[in-house]
Amino acid sequence: MRLINLGGRRRPDVQMSPLIDVVFLLLIFYAVTTQFVSDERLKLKLPEAKTAESEGVGREESPPEVKVSADGTVWINDVIVPEDELEAAMKQLVERAPDKAVILKGDRDADYGVVVKVLDTARAAGANMIQMSAERPAEPRE
Repeated sequence: MRLINLGGRRRPDVQMSPLIDVVFLLLIFYAVTTQFVSDERLKLKLPEAKTAESEGVGREESPPEVKVSADGTVWINDVIVPEDELEAAMKQLVERAPDKAVILKGDRDADYGVVVKVLDTARAAGANMIQMSAERPAEPRE
């Protein structure tokens, strides 16, 4: 039986440059794909207003948002709030809000009564400023 002498051979080594290339490609892929991910759990069609202003201009910290969907569901900080818990949740929200301000976003197809109820609950909870959110109408193209 003949044995092979392994003493004279070179030890195998790991090439680092292809490994680094793969890591950088994965990093770039991750960075690019996260730019396109948007968290749109609740899509609202806001009403249009010619005098609508952009949100949070000149503010360091924007007020919390209360959203009313077309089916009448109320969302506070992207969490559905049942009607019987709305008052307590609104009080907590107003206490933590900067300047006790709240942004109210109501879908254009939402029931007006639900929007008014949320507005009234926010006022009763002590909100000093309630901003109604709207979109500017699209500029007509010439």
